[in-house]
Amino acid sequence: MPVPHESQPAEPPSWAIRQAISDLPEGSETSVVMALARDLADAAAERFDERHDEYDDPDQGGES
Repeated sequence: MPVPHESQPAEPPSWAIRQAISDLPEGSETSVVMALARDLADAAAERFDERHDEYDDPDQGGES
């Protein structure tokens, strides 16, 4: 069974790490912080991709 984030870069963006630290209880393990930071970065990238795609959809008034 593959490990989640196995193909991900070793360290998520610094903004995601800061957000994860602030979201988790004080004293959380580093691995937990890094996992949440990767999830936050992945979610942000997905939102960005979806927002970009809406402009390319001719049914939504975008370019074809």
